[in-house]
Amino acid sequence: MQNENIDLLIIGAGPAGVAAAVEAQRAGLSNLLVLEKGPSHSQMIRTYYKEGKRVDAQYAGVEALCAGILCLRDGDREGYLSMMDHVIESSQIPILYDTEVWSLTKSADIDSFTVRTTTDRQFRARFVIIAIGKMGRPRQPDYYKAIPQVLKNEKRIIFDINARSFDGAKVLVVGGGDSAAEYAQMLSVKNDVTLSYRQPNFSRLNSINEKITADLIAGRTIRALMPSNIIKIENDNGRPLVEFAEAQYPMEAFDAVLYGLGGMTPLNFLQTAEVELNAKGEPVTDAVHETSVARLYIIGDLLGHGHGGGSIIGGFNSASRAVRDLLGRYLKQPLPPEIVSLENLLS
Repeated sequence: MQNENIDLLIIGAGPAGVAAAVEAQRAGLSNLLVLEKGPSHSQMIRTYYKEGKRVDAQYAGVEALCAGILCLRDGDREGYLSMMDHVIESSQIPILYDTEVWSLTKSADIDSFTVRTTTDRQFRARFVIIAIGKMGRPRQPDYYKAIPQVLKNEKRIIFDINARSFDGAKVLVVGGGDSAAEYAQMLSVKNDVTLSYRQPNFSRLNSINEKITADLIAGRTIRALMPSNIIKIENDNGRPLVEFAEAQYPMEAFDAVLYGLGGMTPLNFLQTAEVELNAKGEPVTDAVHETSVARLYIIGDLLGHGHGGGSIIGGFNSASRAVRDLLGRYLKQPLPPEIVSLENLLS
């Protein structure tokens, strides 16, 4: 298998990955490639956001302040996807779709990385930026393995709101973050929605979701079970029968249980690359998102909330910081002053 030599290889064509490619190209680094395991860019948003879903500039408590070329205004799913289509087309970003990376190793003799893919293509890259998300590996509750398989097969237990149609259904949404709140909001228009959260109060919602969800609960459009902890789900004639730890909530059957618990860090992939992880299994990076492995950066959702992940603008900004560092520190390119604006839309 021959190596295809690349200066910068970016893994993932979500917000952060596309932004990194734009930042690098605008600075003159042309020998780059983006690898995306899905058939199109922004797979997480296409998969987990229903048509018309709100896309907020300020999300998960991250200030809507842009530090690089790309920025975002409040809008919806279709507006965001259209903007990114324009970004990729106008900048001619080279993206190889349907190409999943299965190993990333650093060469011992020279400063380069060997990246192998499931399509039997192999690349050698001077720099690698990992820009994959967590949502491809949804977080599963402790009791998940004990849930009858028939409920999973029949899409009664799901993590993707687009996995099945909902109309007049009795749905239990599980989680207390923005994803769960937005699932409950969208489904409440045509369905009987109950929201289960293990805490007595919401503490992780952005201000918009907090107000909308509180209003829907107060108006009894959404029923909230807080705090509530699911301990078991059984099969009740093809419907999930949910048992809670709290005595005030009797066992109850639903048409579907939809989880909005966030995603899991792909530990095996990072460990193979010898990236240092903290006690929580999260990658350790410095202020410009370089890992313990020199020339290997992690940007976007894998950084976690508060470190550059968790929002689209956070992904854009982490991409700008990482690319500016590798261009300035390693390639010794003169860099213009950092842009900080609310309206840094690509022209």
